[in-house]
Order: sequence, then C-alpha cells, then structure tokens
Amino acid sequence: MMPRPLRVLLCARPVDMRRSFDGLAELVVNKLDEDPTAEGALFVFINTRRDRAKLLWRDSTGFCILYKRLEGRLFPVPEAPDGTHRLELNVGALAALLEGAEEQQPRAPTTREIARAARAIAHARMQR
Repeated sequence: MMPRPLRVLLCARPVDMRRSFDGLAELVVNKLDEDPTAEGALFVFINTRRDRAKLLWRDSTGFCILYKRLEGRLFPVPEAPDGTHRLELNVGALAALLEGAEEQQPRAPTTREIARAARAIAHARMQR
C-alpha cells in the first residue's frame, strides 16, 4: 500500500486540515510544484497548531490519506528557509516527525476551547 521506494515531501507552510483528497492534490500541484500521481511520492501536510498531519499518496488503485492527531505532543516541523515551499525528508525523519515531540510550552487555548469552557460554566451555574 505504501509506495516503495519512498520520496517524502513535507509542505513547508501550515495547511488547512479540512482539505481532503482533491484539495491536498491541488496543493501538491500549486504549492509543491509536484505531480500528486507520481509513483513513490508521499506528501506530508501539517496544520498551524502542529498537532495534526495528513499524508497523501497514490497507489495503483487510487489516492490514500493517513490523518494523525497528536495528543499532548507536537509535530517537530523543521525550519524552512524563506521562500521554500517544500522540504524533502528521508524515511527516518518522517518516522521521527510522526512520533511527535513533547510540547515545549503550554499552548494558548483556541477560541473553540474557550467557548466550550464558557458553555460548561454557564450550564453548571444553571444547574444550581
């Protein structure tokens, strides 16, 4: 199922994780300047918070996506020079990336998390 030999390309800029097969393939063409149907190519996309990743590749029967969400860890995305749209990784670097790294600093809560907490507090007060 996974291509062999494997060429791994990491998108150097954060990506909206709502994208699916066609949206990610479009990014491969427009941002990475690659062919998403290339044999042996695996494309890696990370979100802004660095806690979610999608991998896109094509096998003999169609496109495949692996979607991973880390809990309490972050993807250690390598720094990319300005103007760089992609980074090539070896298989070992891909494995280390997907393993994640401990969060260095507590992250700020998202607006969704703040709203959820506010609703829970309001609900608890109404129950009294």
